[in-house]
Amino acid sequence: MSARVVLLVLLLATPLRAQNGAGGGTASEVMTGAVRAYQDLDFDTAARLLRRLLTPPLANGLDDAERTRALSYLGAAEHYRGRPDSAIAVFRRLAVLAPRDQPDTLIFPPEVTRLYDAVRSSMADTVNPSTPLVAIDTAPPPPRPPPPPPPPPLAPPVSTSQVLPAPEPTAARRAIPGPTRITATAAGLVSRVSTSSDAGTAAGFAGSVRFRRLELDVRYAEGTLQPADGNSESRDLVEGAVALRFVGTPWLSVEMGPHARHYATQSGAERWLTWRLGARLETAIVGTSVRGYAMLWRGLGLEVNVPPGSGSAHGGEVGVTVDLGPGGGRGPLWVALVYGIDQAQVQGAARRETVETLTLTAGLRRR
Repeated sequence: MSARVVLLVLLLATPLRAQNGAGGGTASEVMTGAVRAYQDLDFDTAARLLRRLLTPPLANGLDDAERTRALSYLGAAEHYRGRPDSAIAVFRRLAVLAPRDQPDTLIFPPEVTRLYDAVRSSMADTVNPSTPLVAIDTAPPPPRPPPPPPPPPLAPPVSTSQVLPAPEPTAARRAIPGPTRITATAAGLVSRVSTSSDAGTAAGFAGSVRFRRLELDVRYAEGTLQPADGNSESRDLVEGAVALRFVGTPWLSVEMGPHARHYATQSGAERWLTWRLGARLETAIVGTSVRGYAMLWRGLGLEVNVPPGSGSAHGGEVGVTVDLGPGGGRGPLWVALVYGIDQAQVQGAARRETVETLTLTAGLRRR
């Protein structure tokens, strides 16, 4: 009988433990999971784990250096979640807890460190601006200050409560998705295309699917290019591209994929196919709702259906994206304006094609 009771208890405990998942573990394990989620750009999960870490009972075992590191990651995660008020509140607590420290610029992007510096500068009564700064997560923790003197006999007790971030509302905690979230976008686009001999307007669509650090982008457009001299024949343009992007950090990514242009005229057709490898740098311009980026790429190979059939290509683009979410956060609607230029040259021939584009895109984002 007792063996059956023990077996029943074990069977009940196993699913409960599996259900809790990240709910168990030591403070060090939770911190490791939060950092891993932040590095995977899963900022919702990182924020959830960090708030749990900074709340008793796990917070009771943290020293000042560990709490400072957790607050730095939490402030950055809230910034990328599109919650500027929460990020500022966390950085205020960080400045009070460790006024000599600042988020490490090797780990956190300039937009995060600038936000912390702005918060720290606004707390002149708490933080001395002349105090030297120490990068969080790289320098050894400062020595512990001596214990405060005992209070007078009749004075009220001194609070020793730990510095904790404000807890999120219950509804917000329930709304945090799991780490397997997939983000998809769909958009329409209108592009002004100009070459050295003609120009015109093309219209089409764009879309993307993102899972953690990987993102797949597709694009298609078609239109008609009219000659600049008014005498040559017009060309029908069909353009398409597919790119696989690896997001290494919130501000740096690399991508690779084919890009094709097809020009059709009454005298024949030309096809230009380029395999592109590029790097993209992204940064916030106004809060988290307006972001800018710049990208440079190099053609790994160029295939043309005119002799000799190969060549070289390179180019780049700059753009601005505006998220139309409530409160300046990342909402479902967004618009983008992008300028791009690329140049392709046929090997051993004088034929060169330079294309400039100005593209307006408006789309919908779903998670």
